[in-house]
Amino acid sequence: MAEGQGEQELPDFGEGSYWEEHYVKAAAEGEDVYDWLVGWTQLQWILEPLMGRDPRCAVLHLGNGNSPLPEEMFDAGYKDQTAVDISEAATLHMAARNRQRASIRWITADCRNLIQIPSDHYPLVVDKSTLDAFFCNDQHALAIMEFLKEAYRVTATGGTFVSAVLPWLRHRLFRWTPSAIPFHEDDSRQGRPRCHIYICGNKRCKADESLEAHWPRIFQQVTLHPDSDLSSSDESDSEED
Repeated sequence: MAEGQGEQELPDFGEGSYWEEHYVKAAAEGEDVYDWLVGWTQLQWILEPLMGRDPRCAVLHLGNGNSPLPEEMFDAGYKDQTAVDISEAATLHMAARNRQRASIRWITADCRNLIQIPSDHYPLVVDKSTLDAFFCNDQHALAIMEFLKEAYRVTATGGTFVSAVLPWLRHRLFRWTPSAIPFHEDDSRQGRPRCHIYICGNKRCKADESLEAHWPRIFQQVTLHPDSDLSSSDESDSEED
């Protein structure tokens, strides 16, 4: 690096204000929808078995932004969906765009504090990239654990949480079983996978049972050390106490 040349700063992906500004600008520039990762065509073979191919399955999307995934799933027959994003600009845009898909609920909320959503409610909870964004938060340990605590809380007993990021998912707070599915660029599913998708299934108890036992101590730890890495501590395991 040349003398005097500083490192380029990353955008504030971990801050809600960044996303509100992003989606206001996207709307002004005529961006209708955008998928950061992949859409229903690529995910269908993974998500449908998790829903039992039951069109009545309730699905929650965390940090949906202006992704068309809920629309595509609706058109495939899955009508009971809720999409949450911290950006009001994004949720208003998607609600207006989907008036004809009236059963999709669009909620403006911080995914770390989903007071509008009851515990143990959704058989399938999907996060495609929100957890990634929280790794960029200045207090990433606190942000990540608050996000995962809420994702765990709203996932139904016996339900599944889907994420593209593995660290932290094995923490003993979460009474589920993470497994990895290799994700390829095309339907051949051959060769080196592009990435892995992590399926946290078999949630074994109601959220309150685990949260009451573990959350106060974990919250204290990440509040005192908000940039810590619990993903590599002895708290990260899949064993029962």
